Amino acid sequence: MHRRFVVFVSGTLMAVLICFGNVLGEPETVDRIAAVVGDEIILASELASEIQMVAFQTGRRPQSEAEVKEFQQEVLDQMISDRLFLMEAKTDTSIQIREEEVQEALDDQIARVAGNFASNEEFLQALSLEGLTLRALERRYQEDIRNNLLRQRFIQKKLYSVSISRYEAEQFFQQYRDSIPAQPEAAQLAHILLKVEPAAVLEDSVKALATDLRKRIIDGADFATISSRYSSHNAGANGGDLGFVAREDVVDEFARAAFKLSEGDISGVIRTQFGYHVIKCEGKRGDRLHLRHLLLEILPSAEDTVRTLALADSLINELNAVTDFAELAKTFSRDDGTRAQGGELGWFAVNQLPPDFVSTVTGWTTPG
Repeated sequence: MHRRFVVFVSGTLMAVLICFGNVLGEPETVDRIAAVVGDEIILASELASEIQMVAFQTGRRPQSEAEVKEFQQEVLDQMISDRLFLMEAKTDTSIQIREEEVQEALDDQIARVAGNFASNEEFLQALSLEGLTLRALERRYQEDIRNNLLRQRFIQKKLYSVSISRYEAEQFFQQYRDSIPAQPEAAQLAHILLKVEPAAVLEDSVKALATDLRKRIIDGADFATISSRYSSHNAGANGGDLGFVAREDVVDEFARAAFKLSEGDISGVIRTQFGYHVIKCEGKRGDRLHLRHLLLEILPSAEDTVRTLALADSLINELNAVTDFAELAKTFSRDDGTRAQGGELGWFAVNQLPPDFVSTVTGWTTPG
């Protein structure tokens, strides 16, 4: 690995006021250099933004000045570490990240964050209090997720080339045991991810309904009325009115269809990760369009859940019959980031795993 240097700008961290939006007080615009990493810099504004996101994800709310400084330093240390790995990863042209992987990881991340709240409405309200929208949150996560995937692939590639004998590990421990900090209980894990997905017949039926509703609109039915009546969840609020939208405010598939429309035009049936849309252009203002849409979500049925659980049970039976875990993961796992490596997730401190994982792996001592 190329040598990289990390330089802290003395005095900066003590002087920077980190703002949490509504967490600690009113935001104050401050921009200084917080750290220099190689030939790149980390600005105080970047650090403040990252702290806001970490606080929102984890629900951590430091109260005292000492807690704020400690939290700030933890986030900055992680940013420096991530930046160093990312700089090296970007020099490896053999590592490729597909957009489908990024979107899948983005959806999972949003779902995890939303799961910290009692309801979707509470989640959206918390976003609003932080001065964010769901789409703005996705945009902020998207590049970070792409970079995280790139770092993970780079680290995995490096680790596969490392071979350390038991003797070398014991010698290292004996030599440095007094300076090695105590480590929490940890587990090296692999997984097979199965997603509950709607059956093809359900997807076809939703698409057929969207096509029929579009025909009714083309034949003269009021778009707003159709959207209010048929759109999923709150998508039909105000007749599906999205207001004036910039291209970057919406996902790519939606943008490609919407920004071809002239005032009064109605799109075809468009598929995004949210479901099937029909879009109407109500007007233009500069590079923004006033859009209205109809959205039909595609939600898995109870039968889809049963089918996925049955597959999970059959895989467990195969594993109990000494079938190779890695081979099953390569065949069945829906996690693009780990499937090629047989589902390998790496090492984790047990107390930092999601609660369901903790209750399962606590006390495991035997590999396999």
